[in-house]
Amino acid sequence: MPKNNYFYYDHETCSFVEVKPDPQKVWLRRGALGGLVVVMAFAVSFLLEGVVPSVEQVTLRAENQALQHELEQVSERVNSLSSELGDLSEADQALYRTLFEAEPISDDIRQVGVGGADAQERFDGFSSRPAVLLRSLSEELDALERKASLQGSSFRELKSLASTHQERMRQMPAILPADGPVVSGFGSRYHPILQVRRHHAGIDIVLDVGTPVYATGDGVVRERSRTAGYGKYVIIDHPEAGYNTLYAHLSEIPSHIRPGREVKRGEEVALSGNTGRSTGPHLHYEVRDSNDRAIDPMQFVAPSMSPRKYRHLVMAAQNATTSLD
Repeated sequence: MPKNNYFYYDHETCSFVEVKPDPQKVWLRRGALGGLVVVMAFAVSFLLEGVVPSVEQVTLRAENQALQHELEQVSERVNSLSSELGDLSEADQALYRTLFEAEPISDDIRQVGVGGADAQERFDGFSSRPAVLLRSLSEELDALERKASLQGSSFRELKSLASTHQERMRQMPAILPADGPVVSGFGSRYHPILQVRRHHAGIDIVLDVGTPVYATGDGVVRERSRTAGYGKYVIIDHPEAGYNTLYAHLSEIPSHIRPGREVKRGEEVALSGNTGRSTGPHLHYEVRDSNDRAIDPMQFVAPSMSPRKYRHLVMAAQNATTSLD
């Protein structure tokens, strides 16, 4: 490209004179222009950084949005678990504790509140939305953990009560002690030998001599002996149930049925007889509470639940279990 030359007209010499540029001014102008370019470049870069995000910024924003979404989902799941735990607490209160006659847990204790310093203040330095989510989620998790711990303790207590309850049910005198008709009930009656009215503390079952007599509930043999009135007799304690049972007028008591021996419901403990103050072969059977007060044995058992029917029920249950295996 041809170089552009500049001229001016000199009136004194009446001729055109070429303009010669001043080198100092040229470099000053060039320096000023270069500085302006640098400043504009920095300005543009700064503006672009604030307006157009970098790849790293875009990535961080996407990660933050994803984390917020995950926090919201976790919060929903925690709320769902808290609701399910509430249902368990209601069942605990309304069903299990009523069933096992346990003291209810008060509403104040179930709230398991906490006090003191703000445990979530560590989130206050975050931006508003994540801070709110994290604080809320942390509070929900803390409450859920405390309620779950309380419910776990409650279920452990109920498990122990259930075990005790099952043992109590096994020890209840729930069947008749022999297969025979009940001919004399509990209460006041005319005594056939003494010829006076007196209280009859048990029931009488007519049996042939030598008929098997069975324990009416799980228990421990307390005593085997003989008196003028009862003849030969056996007493079995049922401590978890809070009762003891007496079997009298026996003809024979096996040698293994001795004090301290554990027996099961339906286990043979003696043979019926006619010993003691008796007008004929029969079994006299009593149930007494922990204060030695006689209770009507028929309050504990349906008249049809004889030892034979009980054994059939046990065998049927065992066969059903075996078939399931």
